[in-house]
Amino acid sequence: MDLYKALALAGGTSTAVGGGILVSRSSLFQGTTNPVTTQKKETFRDRYIAAILAKEDELWNSKFGILKGTAEPAHPTLKNAKERSKTNENEAKDLHKQGCSEIYDSELESSPHFKDFQTYCAKTMKDGIAQGETWSEQAHTESVPWNTKLTNLHSHNEGQKGVLSDSLKKVKEQISTGSESIPNWNESKRKALKDWCDETKVKVFLGEEEAQFKNAKLYCVGN
Repeated sequence: MDLYKALALAGGTSTAVGGGILVSRSSLFQGTTNPVTTQKKETFRDRYIAAILAKEDELWNSKFGILKGTAEPAHPTLKNAKERSKTNENEAKDLHKQGCSEIYDSELESSPHFKDFQTYCAKTMKDGIAQGETWSEQAHTESVPWNTKLTNLHSHNEGQKGVLSDSLKKVKEQISTGSESIPNWNESKRKALKDWCDETKVKVFLGEEEAQFKNAKLYCVGN
């Protein structure tokens, strides 16, 4: 085979110099594998930055109370923290924060630890309301505050008060059917809104400007 062709097939370059051949060593021996650019995977901290607890956040105490209760965490460090809480609470609290930190910086996609994050490590919708405000916890059998909130939801104008989440739109549609007169709502209508608020309060807090949180401030929170 012609030497020039052989060099070409080998991936080298050649230059004729004084009747001889100068081979580019770098091109002849360069690797054939292109470097692969690894894209950083999204973490819990990346997606849920508004829900991450600061080191000295007072919410750690209430989250720790949940952890050492009847809950059953899956993350190994949180499991260790729960077990240690029986003998050394201060050490258990440190392990609790350590476990949450490990979850914060772990890959979000297909993670088996979302429930642990939501329950023991994250600020929830209820946690996100301002000091001095209270989440409405009254039973749906109580007319106060649910009747007033239902009346306001029934007349909700998205142009003035913001877009409703899909789930709250369904509640609005549900309460808009029937023959009872406003504002004398029956228990089933009050229960529909109460259930929505109960489901929403434990969801991960995404920030004060997030649509569902704004909805909750209107229809689940009282001063």
